Amino acid sequence: MKRISLLFLALNLLAVGSGKLRAQSGVAGVEYFQPGYAYRHMLNPAFVPQWGYVGIPVLGLFNMDVRSNLGLADFLYPLENGKLGTFMHPEVSSEEFLSNIKKRNKIGIGLNTNILSAGWFWGKAFWNFHVGLKSNMQLGIPYEFFDFVKNEMDANPARYTISDLEASLRAYVEVGIGYSRVLNDEFSVGGKFKFLIGIAEAELRVNSMDIALSDEAWRINTNADFRIFGRILDSELPDGSNFPTFDFGAIAPAGYGAAIDLGGEYRPSFLPGLRFSLALTDLGFLSYKSQDIARYTAKGEVLFEGFGNVGPDMDVEQEVDGLVSDLESMATFEEVPVDENMSRMINPTLNIGAEYGFWGNRFSVGILNTTTFYHAYTQSDLSVIANIHPVRWFSVSLAYSFMGGGNGFGWALNITPSRGLNLFVASNYTPLQVNPQFIPLKRANANIQLGLTIPLGRNRAYTQDKDPHDVNVFPYSFKDPENHPNKVMMRKMQKK
Repeated sequence: MKRISLLFLALNLLAVGSGKLRAQSGVAGVEYFQPGYAYRHMLNPAFVPQWGYVGIPVLGLFNMDVRSNLGLADFLYPLENGKLGTFMHPEVSSEEFLSNIKKRNKIGIGLNTNILSAGWFWGKAFWNFHVGLKSNMQLGIPYEFFDFVKNEMDANPARYTISDLEASLRAYVEVGIGYSRVLNDEFSVGGKFKFLIGIAEAELRVNSMDIALSDEAWRINTNADFRIFGRILDSELPDGSNFPTFDFGAIAPAGYGAAIDLGGEYRPSFLPGLRFSLALTDLGFLSYKSQDIARYTAKGEVLFEGFGNVGPDMDVEQEVDGLVSDLESMATFEEVPVDENMSRMINPTLNIGAEYGFWGNRFSVGILNTTTFYHAYTQSDLSVIANIHPVRWFSVSLAYSFMGGGNGFGWALNITPSRGLNLFVASNYTPLQVNPQFIPLKRANANIQLGLTIPLGRNRAYTQDKDPHDVNVFPYSFKDPENHPNKVMMRKMQKK
């Protein structure tokens, strides 16, 4: 049995970097323009890889993602005794702490992994199949919340108004089958259907929290809604507890749904080497029956004694535990009967890309815009990506991304031999300032991707060319490959 409050567990995570909550992103990035990457079709279903493949279970695709406009250095500070203390420590001034806090503070954590996966060519089409696990957590925390936690009674009497505080968590399994096809020299299309199995989901929204503090009493009026989807709940609130109790040992499939991916690619014949792509992925929903939904509301006044469980003589972990315990006392939730089934949208992503290849497509430059629609907020990134493909089986990419939570560098390495093991390692954004535990100090933007697949059957569109140094990442006609504009351009360059 484990008691969890979404909001306060997330604050625990932010303050000490404990990593207790693991969750999915799978957002497109530096790997988007790599022709040898086996799972490109998951970013745009129109993309046809160079090889078919069989994924190594679990490690076939593993993507861990953390996104935030806050970092560890915003919550931990060096003290006079040489140790670290949280922002609640008396030595840390309110001006120093709040100067690092944004008006709207965002945190997102994600995990995306394929348990089973395979892709193969059948005639002129490419088919793929996968069973994967996706989970994600997002938070939206306003500046006023941190102002209240830090300052409390600096003014007497004091009043605080907190609104639009949001948190959401989701975990589900997806079973997908996809189809891609090169229509002609200029167009490729693709699509994917996914069957979804919901495991657990929760959403907390604090519409308003009015706090009046004085020497006589601390009065908090809260209007909040907390909904949980899945078979992870005890039937009732525990005696004396403000929050429901979760039993993660009893996890079982609870919700079901579907999603689609749609994508296309255009290669204009008037300018060989140029291509445009567009994809919308994870457009779908999960539905839950009423007996698998619990709803709790917090409306009315609570008398709060203040933050009494934190102090200068406590270590960081004790101080955070005390802070979390106090925060849980600020609202009392009551269960509300749920009589209707409910459907929930998952997080769709829109990818828009453009790429141009040089020197026989051994080098290319691309630009990619990725927008993901979460419950608590929308995240949009713009990346400039350089790709080097000296030979068919090896490629390297470097990227610089302009992100909502700050800019960052990305990189990708892909080795695709005709036999053996395909290795893919990448990071869409690599933090440059980290602590000894590799936790980002400034903005908590970090990503790591790993892919291990076994090549299985080559794309026939590539076997027409006998030149081992001609990467030719742009699919060409099956009927007359020698007269494709890319081939004509390359022959002219060779003659020169």
